[in-house]
Amino acid sequence: MVARLHHLMGRFARRSPDVWAVRRDETGLTLVEISIATATLLILFAMTVPIVDTLFSTIARVNNTYINVNQLLPVSTNLQRFLRSAVEPGPTSGGVPVPAFLTGSISPTSVTFYTNVGNANGPAEIIASCTSTTPSTGLCNSGGVFTVTEALPSNSTSCPPTGTACSYGTPHALITVDGVSNAIDSAPLFLYTLLENTATSSGTTSTTAEVGSGCSPAPSCYYTNDSSTFASCTSTNSTTGNVLANCPAAEIYAITVDLQVNGVSTGRTAGGQSEDDSTVYLLSPQSDAYQPMVR
Repeated sequence: MVARLHHLMGRFARRSPDVWAVRRDETGLTLVEISIATATLLILFAMTVPIVDTLFSTIARVNNTYINVNQLLPVSTNLQRFLRSAVEPGPTSGGVPVPAFLTGSISPTSVTFYTNVGNANGPAEIIASCTSTTPSTGLCNSGGVFTVTEALPSNSTSCPPTGTACSYGTPHALITVDGVSNAIDSAPLFLYTLLENTATSSGTTSTTAEVGSGCSPAPSCYYTNDSSTFASCTSTNSTTGNVLANCPAAEIYAITVDLQVNGVSTGRTAGGQSEDDSTVYLLSPQSDAYQPMVR
């Protein structure tokens, strides 16, 4: 019996490696299979790259469009408020008005005016303009910058009626807009509408007229008309009829602001052009005294 047991154990010992060993599969991928797998991966990669590229390009275009729109928000709010609150910085002197819009500084690309900001010392001086290396064209530089600056009276005696002329401190920037694109559509930045009063036997009639309306070519023609119309301000020596007839800068009662922006205008990530085209009417175009409590 013992001998038989030893015999069986010996046979088990000799066969155990074959019984317990895990057979390894030495078969692999053929060259054809590897080629098919590689080709499939390349096709999937080639399909993915344009999709991802389109996604990022779309995101960039949308972001640039939002940037353009956001740049216009201060123009459609703050600048319009300043224009509505434009006032004459002092009373008429010797029959000559002191217009809210500075004579000789009114053009399709730039305007200087005085506005009520609630400062007890007097109105603020606002300069709104776009970069224009050739103002006579009536156009902003393509891709230029639009800025609005504010300067406050130096002190309580620097503005009429206490003083003889307003004196202002250093201006500081309130609004900066990059990528002005008005030149693309050949559109002037500012257009001015006058309120003209005419005395008749039956009373006074009021008419409106846009400076340079209908002239051609429009931008440069607007510049010529603005330069001529707003070149001077004198007295009519009249107490009836249109006492402001010789001072068109004092007759401005509405300004159209057409600001077009596209900071990234070329390339596959270019944003959509945004525009703020609004006509702003002055609250008191013929005021002759500054009231700091009226805003």
